[in-house]
Parts: sequence; C-alpha cells; structure tokens
Amino acid sequence: MSRDVTTVSNGLKRVPPFPPVAAKLLSLLAKPEVETNEVAQLISGDATFTARILQRINSVEFGLVTPVTNVRQAVALLGTDLTRQLVLTYATAAYTKGALRTQELRRCWQHTVATAVLADQIAKACGEFTEVAFTAGIMHDIGRLGLLVAYPAEYERVIRDAAARCIDLLDFERDEFGMDHAEAGRVLAERWGLPSGLAQIAGRHHDPCEGTTLHLLSIVHVACRLADALGYDVVKPIAPLDIDTVLAELPARGRLKLGKSSAELCAQIEQSITEYSSEQDISTPEEGLALLAASAPPELQPSVPTEPLPASPESELKMSHTAATGKARRKWILTAAVGLTIIIALLVWVMR
Repeated sequence: MSRDVTTVSNGLKRVPPFPPVAAKLLSLLAKPEVETNEVAQLISGDATFTARILQRINSVEFGLVTPVTNVRQAVALLGTDLTRQLVLTYATAAYTKGALRTQELRRCWQHTVATAVLADQIAKACGEFTEVAFTAGIMHDIGRLGLLVAYPAEYERVIRDAAARCIDLLDFERDEFGMDHAEAGRVLAERWGLPSGLAQIAGRHHDPCEGTTLHLLSIVHVACRLADALGYDVVKPIAPLDIDTVLAELPARGRLKLGKSSAELCAQIEQSITEYSSEQDISTPEEGLALLAASAPPELQPSVPTEPLPASPESELKMSHTAATGKARRKWILTAAVGLTIIIALLVWVMR
C-alpha cells in the first residue's frame, strides 16, 4: 500500500530520537576547544554508552595491563576522535539490533559502515575533511534506518521487491512512501537538531557530483557508490558499477594516494563491521535507546535548512580532534601512559 508524504512524515515521528548523548556530543565537539572532562561527563550520563566505551578500551586491541574502570580515563586514552566515532556508530548500530532482523535489512547497516570507512579513507587520501568524513559517512543513511524503524516489514518488502524486479530503489521508495530515504534522512536530521551540514549529507548524498571542487558531500557520494561497487550494496545497481569509474570522480591526487586494492578496502570494512557490531554484547543497546526515547529530546535548536551546499561544509561539522593513529603506535602510547600513571601513583604512595 502506497503512502503519501504527510503520512510517512508523521510515521517518522515514531522513530526514537537520536540518542541525546550522541547529538549533544556532536554539538560539544563542534567547539574550537573541548575538555576531556566535558566529553566524559556527557557520556557518563548514559549507562549504555558508558558500557560500550569501557568495553572498547579494555578490549584486546589496546592490550592494557590494568583495566580501565572510569569514563574520564577511557576518553583520555581513546582520544576525542575515536570516542566520537564509537558513540555515533553504536548509536546507529542500536537501530540495527532493534529493527534489522533479516539479512536484507542487515545489509543496510553493513552499507552504512562501509560508506563511513571509505569516506574516511578517501578524505585522508585527498587531505581534506579528514576530521568529519567518518561521521558524515556513518550518518548519511539515517533516513533508511528511520524508515526501517517506522515501517520495518514494509521497508523490508521494498528492498526485496526492488532487488527481485530490478527496480531503482530510490524510485520504488518514492512510489511506496512518497519520499525516498534521502529525503527521510533530511527530515530526521532537522527534527533531531543535528548540524545542518549533516542534514544536507543525509538528503543529497545520491546527487551527482558537480564541478571539480572537492566537497564533503562529494566524498560521501563517492564512498556510497564505492561501497556498492565493492559488494556492500543494499540492492544491486541496475547497471553494475565499475570501481575505476567511481573513483574517477575524485581528484587525481586522491586516486593515487588511496592506493589500496579492493581486497584491502574490504578487509578494513569487515573489521569495522565486526568491531561495531551490536551483536557482540555486554549490554543491550536497544534497552538504552528505549530509555532515551522516553526522555526529553536534546536541548538543541533544529538547524535552518539551506538550498545550496555551503562552500565549506567542514565549518558546520568541524571537530576539535585528529584522526586515530595506527594500532601499533596507539597501543604503545596507551601502554606507556598507563605505565606512567602507575609509576606516579607508586611514587606518591612511597613519599607519604
């Protein structure tokens, strides 16, 4: 049964608000300077995200000698960049556990993670938007997740039928819901008070790239198509995508510096899907979201949408942190930091 725009827009109101912790964290990290204590205090107010952050810092990846048991120390060791990625990715992963119970729908989540990883890699290769590309990628399909939460059975059918009948998914979404998932994403982003740059990414990531200037939107657009070309599609494209053709939309310097094979990119994506999977549980994220949904929405004013893409979207999404370093270096730094803390504590105890 087809629905009109008003009906679906009202249906999207049933979608739990984007977790206040994640929304406020985006606002907090948009400041020129932010204190670790502020970030830790915000995360500490939510049991689900606190558990997730502590779970990650105490994982084998970091190899800490002494377990970390407080959020402030965890944030200091993780850094604000990785902390933000974890909170935002777990926030969207919570929707997948609550709504994506079939293989067709789980592919939506895998596509989201793949796009985020690829956007981050592309941004680093081009040397632009490195601080915000992952966030833009992880948030680009919030409209799809919103439709899944509001109409799980119906949207699953749309995905399955589009694949079976070789129909363009965006066209089929508009026929069935009166809007496609990109428009639904813009509606949700504005309703949740997310930065206007994210609303534009969610609403326009399928728009063809225009001109030669590299924008954050064009990075996400290419990353989304590249994810499809690598097999992380929601529905197989009507015309198969060629990886070289997709990458041709990037500046030459970006194509050269990306320099990773399809196998290497897929390995990174699979690792991230495993790391962020909501199925490896110590607690259930959807329980935390249920509590958050019943609480007051974040005290953020919705942004006023603008038609043209800003010349500098990074000004909307600027984050005061840098990209995470390699695992080996990070492990060494974290181990040294913990060791130094223990030494200082022993010296204080001896001098008493």
